[in-house]
Amino acid sequence: MLGMKTQLIAGLSALALAFLVNGCATTTPTYPITYQIPIGVSQVSNAYGVQNLTVNATKDIPVQPGVTLFYQVVSPVNLTFYVFDKTGPGPGGTLLGQLQGTAVTSQVVPQSSTLEFVFSAAQMNTGGTVQFTVSDRPIAGVAAPVMMSPPVTTQQSTTTQTTTTVTPAVPSPMP
Repeated sequence: MLGMKTQLIAGLSALALAFLVNGCATTTPTYPITYQIPIGVSQVSNAYGVQNLTVNATKDIPVQPGVTLFYQVVSPVNLTFYVFDKTGPGPGGTLLGQLQGTAVTSQVVPQSSTLEFVFSAAQMNTGGTVQFTVSDRPIAGVAAPVMMSPPVTTQQSTTTQTTTTVTPAVPSPMP
């Protein structure tokens, strides 16, 4: 009987210790973290035909207010990228940055505990998967991704084009 009580107490103690350790565990993420974010178009059919809609993707990142967060976005298509300091339960908040391109490396200092990142294809009917990396340390810049597409055939123009070069005048010293 004493042996069973000892085993029960030991088991409960181990369980309590496990809860205690899990309760005290840190919630700080291990950086860098990379996400694959699909962006692009969606087609909706109705009585008038197919409608093409640009679809924005969002990613909320928990952060520590006042601590710099570094991020990098690499996209196969030109995109417009927004960073919001999320201040409430709904979308958006204070706009901290708006960038455009296929390869962006930057940083932000949040004032709230959540940043909302919004990704939107800059041109209609384009899409792909964005590689989005966040870190607590600076991220090395990256070259823009190379787009692989079928060869494009162009017709040579026979029109002559005139180019004019304008050189700014340099003022000469006065005697």
